[in-house]
Amino acid sequence: MRIFRELYLPSRFFIFCIIGVFALVMAFIFPVLYWGVWGIIGIVGIGVVMDILLLFTTKEAILGSRKLAEKFSNGEENEVKIVLQNRYPWRVYLRILDEIPIPFQIRTLTKRCKVESRGEKVICYPLRPVKRGEYEFGKIQVFAATFWGFAERRFSLGEETKIVVYPAFAEMRKYELMAIGARQHPGDKQVRPVGASTSFDQIKPYVVGDDPRRVNWKATAKCNRLMVNSYTDEKAQSVYCLLDKGRTMQFPFREMTMLDYAINAVLALTDVILKKGDRAGLYTFSNTSDIFIKSDNRGGQLRRINEALYNQQTYFLESDFEQMYIAVNRFVQTRSLLVLFTNFESMAGLERRLPLLRKLTRQHLLLVVLFENAEIREVAEETAESVYDIYFHALALEFTVEKERIVRVLRQQGIPALLCRPEDLSVGVINAYLKLKEKNVI
Repeated sequence: MRIFRELYLPSRFFIFCIIGVFALVMAFIFPVLYWGVWGIIGIVGIGVVMDILLLFTTKEAILGSRKLAEKFSNGEENEVKIVLQNRYPWRVYLRILDEIPIPFQIRTLTKRCKVESRGEKVICYPLRPVKRGEYEFGKIQVFAATFWGFAERRFSLGEETKIVVYPAFAEMRKYELMAIGARQHPGDKQVRPVGASTSFDQIKPYVVGDDPRRVNWKATAKCNRLMVNSYTDEKAQSVYCLLDKGRTMQFPFREMTMLDYAINAVLALTDVILKKGDRAGLYTFSNTSDIFIKSDNRGGQLRRINEALYNQQTYFLESDFEQMYIAVNRFVQTRSLLVLFTNFESMAGLERRLPLLRKLTRQHLLLVVLFENAEIREVAEETAESVYDIYFHALALEFTVEKERIVRVLRQQGIPALLCRPEDLSVGVINAYLKLKEKNVI
């Protein structure tokens, strides 16, 4: 029974059967061909039997395994390796069908190779996931054949494997050099940036010139002389990424959603923030508040944010910016840089949220990151050749102008805004953060 479960007859066998039937029909018309046709059929039949015997004489003749990274990077090419070993004492021809996860929707990924006697072969192919979450690989189906190829033996190799797809952590390596800023030269004067926060340093005796508002009355009572609190400039600033998971963040672009691009950019920005010595935090929201991670720069903060981001989804509902404003006021107590990843598609959408954004700017420095629809931009820049093209071109141009107007209104209200293509989002938001650091506004 094992033979029948593992035996497969390839297309070559059935093609020969069709040719044999046609040859026998011709032999009845031309009797001189009759014995010759039967002779060829008998030789091929013996070859098929020999093929089957050769393939099934060795137990565990083909061994194989799949080698994967511990986790995949979303939106990036991830390499998959299949290692095969031939234990037959002759050369075999292999057809490999890997049972890759269903979300990839790939049904034709078949590899072919030949492996020498007692030899080994490594097959590599890339996979590019476009959704975060957990993926499951099945078995590796290997079909072995001899030189004649009239029969195949199927081997189910490897183990079923689960792999987790995280935001594009591989992309972070591209931006590591951006975190290296210019050092201050000796002799340069330290100037406290406007709006920067301070942290407690020590309690010291009062001297002429100290701010009377910083007198520590409890310490004064204990020491029987005036004592004041001394503060120093806070070097590690808090930077929070506010991630909108609402309906407008689900627009697709090159197989990924705006939310996926934003999550990749948040991870890359967090890595740069931590390398610059600042504290990184995260807040996600849609119609309700979701995840809040307090800003920190200790070890493991990047991993915590990565774990929180890899499985973020949306319910395709309208985002509640009032809930976002309440949560920021509640959890973010010190002045911080807030990087808001959202997507306003119309002026009406912006006008509903603009009062709340203005309130945020009174306590924090707010940077709004918007997405430019690159495909609509390309259509708007094309030359119209027909009446249909003219209408389509005008509509695309209207969308493009509307998005530029949104950015202009935000900047007129004193809110920094960044508009960039989804594929350029990571480098764009990192550059914006580094420019704000250079200007000493955070």
